[in-house]
Amino acid sequence: MICNGLHIPEKRLDTLILENIKDRLLQPERITEILSHLIQRKNAQDQSVSNRRSALEKELTEKGEKLKRLYRAIEDGVVELDSDIAERIKTLKNERDLIHTTLERLSGTNGASSALTPERIETFTRLISEKLENGDVQARKAYLRSIILAIEVENERIRIIGEKSSLAAAVAGKATDHKKVRGFVRKWCGQEDSNLHGSPH
Repeated sequence: MICNGLHIPEKRLDTLILENIKDRLLQPERITEILSHLIQRKNAQDQSVSNRRSALEKELTEKGEKLKRLYRAIEDGVVELDSDIAERIKTLKNERDLIHTTLERLSGTNGASSALTPERIETFTRLISEKLENGDVQARKAYLRSIILAIEVENERIRIIGEKSSLAAAVAGKATDHKKVRGFVRKWCGQEDSNLHGSPH
């Protein structure tokens, strides 16, 4: 928090900040604009993960077929289960197990872009606006911490600063790192000016 000049009554400053956040940040179009590049990058990452998953699934099928052929050949007496065949079977099983583990890890990776849909953004902006409008003081401050990094009050403007990654995490319903938040919630202050306005993000 950076604060210059005369003090503004906390209640008035709270109102200015909340109004600017609701009017100039918590709008679906604004959130989409802010996160557009992040969404595009995540989409590309998700596509890469999808391609990797498809390749692994194909490879897993191939390993399984090779094991089946070896087992069938042994059962039919086509080949003898010697040390070389046993080692080959062991290698295929290890490779199969490694692919299984990798696929499980990929399945546990939720693409952030899938959570940043227009519907999700619409729901997020509506719910947060309602919480800021009707929640108690501590609840409002807790919600602000999830999307705001700092607030700077200057002569004729209030700058509301945040990080795209934190905003995206909040929209996606993921926990954010509150340790990065400067303790602005108890230190809102600034100069009295009839032209004060906010500049979120």
